[in-house]
This record gives sequence, C-alpha cells and structure tokens, in this order.
Amino acid sequence: MSCLMINDIDAGLGRFGNTQMTVNNQIVVGTLMNLSDNPTRVSIGQDWRESDITNRVPIIVTGNDFSTIYAPLIRDGRMEKFYWQPTKEDIVNIVHKMYEKDGISKDEVVSIVDMDILISLVQAG
Repeated sequence: MSCLMINDIDAGLGRFGNTQMTVNNQIVVGTLMNLSDNPTRVSIGQDWRESDITNRVPIIVTGNDFSTIYAPLIRDGRMEKFYWQPTKEDIVNIVHKMYEKDGISKDEVVSIVDMDILISLVQAG
C-alpha cells in the first residue's frame, strides 16, 4: 500500500493577503481537482483516453488553514476532511517527545500544558 502525502498544503497553495496565484499553483490545483473528480481516468492534454484506466493511490494532505486554499478544491464531495483536535494527553506526549533529549520531565510538560490551557481559558473570557 502507498499514498501521496502533501504536508502543509496551505503553505504552498494558500492565498495570504496580497499573494499572487502563480501558474505553478494553478497547475497543482487543477491536477488535484482532476484527480479528485476522475481518479481512474488519464487525460492527455485535452483528450481523455478511454482505454487507460489507472488505479490511483490516496492523496493525504495536511494543513493549518484550509480556508486559504481555492474553495472548489476543498468542497464537500471532492475531498474528505478529517479534523484532529488533540486531547491534553496527545499534547503532553507530543511536547514531551520534542524536548525529551533536553531532560524535561513529563511532569514539567504537564504543568506547562496546564498553564497554557489555563491562560487560553482566561483569554477566552
């Protein structure tokens, strides 16, 4: 089994402020839309070859803000979206793994994460 993994797609294809949409961005978006809409068909320029049925692999993309990506690409039906909301335990494990070699204990990470959660709650009002 295999897949195509594109990390932080919004960093490359997203539109922020006054950024330009380049030809390369348009080609990538168009290709991804084509693969989403016709996953088993092969196009040669403008022509579709009926005899070429291709098995495709899943394309998994990650990103922080999909609202910056061309809207038709991420519409329902073209892309299945899964949103990850990490639990406190997930966050503690991730942060602990990041700083494990620096000698930071898991208890210290828990107190830092608890402090961050508390600050977020206070700021939220």
